[in-house]
Amino acid sequence: MPRPEEVEVVAAMKAAKTGEEILQSWAKQRPGYVPGAKGDPSLDIWVERRPDMLHTFAQNQLSGLLDRGILDPKTRYLLLVGLYMMNDHYDGVLPQACNAKAHGATEEELMEVAFCCCYSVGKAKLQETGMCLDGVFKSPTFQAITPIKK
Repeated sequence: MPRPEEVEVVAAMKAAKTGEEILQSWAKQRPGYVPGAKGDPSLDIWVERRPDMLHTFAQNQLSGLLDRGILDPKTRYLLLVGLYMMNDHYDGVLPQACNAKAHGATEEELMEVAFCCCYSVGKAKLQETGMCLDGVFKSPTFQAITPIKK
């Protein structure tokens, strides 16, 4: 069941049929947001030609996420900011950061999310390069190499 502050958003999402209505329903997550003449350049082709793709790959999941009401909005949007950062989908960070701010997130909290992403990526790279070098150092090919004498 959606949280009280998101009942109207979920209702708008469920009622949206056209591509434009879908984007407008998303905008309801951010009080004060006024969309431009075009919604999102990366989505405009789907709005115009195949709004069913918006339903299939975004609208249904988003409305379900809000409709379940499991995570509070601020936490959910901070999580989405981090997930977009981790997936290098930087166009998605601004809308989710705006949603997070609308639900009380601070710049400090957004910076902490970015820090967590850097930690996660850095640690994963540390582990991957460690495993790589361990394999290199243990390989018979590497062990067979002797330094060139000068």
